Amino acid sequence: MQSVATLTRINQITILIGISFIFYELTNWEQGIWILISTVVVAGPFSTFLSYEKGKDRFLGTMVGLVVASLIEYYLRFNPSQLPVVAVLLAFIAGFMATRPYKYFIIMITVCTCMGYTYMNIPYTSFSPMSFLVDRGMGVFAGVLIFFLMQRFVFGNGNSRLELAEESLGALNKLQKILAEYQQHPNTVTAYQCAADIFEGTKDLKSYVDSAGLVFSKDLNKETRFARQVLVLNKRALKLLIDQPVVERSQIDRLLHVVTLKISRQ
Repeated sequence: MQSVATLTRINQITILIGISFIFYELTNWEQGIWILISTVVVAGPFSTFLSYEKGKDRFLGTMVGLVVASLIEYYLRFNPSQLPVVAVLLAFIAGFMATRPYKYFIIMITVCTCMGYTYMNIPYTSFSPMSFLVDRGMGVFAGVLIFFLMQRFVFGNGNSRLELAEESLGALNKLQKILAEYQQHPNTVTAYQCAADIFEGTKDLKSYVDSAGLVFSKDLNKETRFARQVLVLNKRALKLLIDQPVVERSQIDRLLHVVTLKISRQ
């Protein structure tokens, strides 16, 4: 069953895409489709926190990609015979960037899109390469701006706080189950497996807390404090399990007791 925060987020994304589409239709801008594409991509993670981070990365990555594409196009204008070499290099770099974080990946996507569009159109039209770069930059900026304005002034932070609270409580419940599992099989193999599960289970919560400054500005609310406390407990459990051969079992028991008490108070 989907949580309240997820259902609310689905409705918010639907409104965001609708607003972007109306803006695209009303402006009648030929390259305005980049506004709609940017809004859909940024809202895609279905998490306010991940969307804020992706919006920032998309804008910065696109700007860097446009600068790189401009330099390459300027170079090829005077060295057109080097196009095959540049194309092969871009293909190799794009393959490598596909495994990197989104902010690096979008740089290469922007470069490849601009270069591809330029050299597909030049033989047939009086197309100006720089106009496409400017249009893409403006479209991405407008799409990300629509997302930030709608999120900040229309949707507010209520659902973001609920989402963070749900993620924190979920991570705490997972920690309780993992520590209980270790209690049943207190050996080195189980300890390392539980440590790996804790590390994997807190990745999303860590990214939420890292993005909390973007979502809540400088406000330190109870949900953010609770999330940080959960991360501290997970970090403590991780250290105890990794040091399991020299750690007394009573320390694990005390930590499990603290986690159980914290869950009962929520």
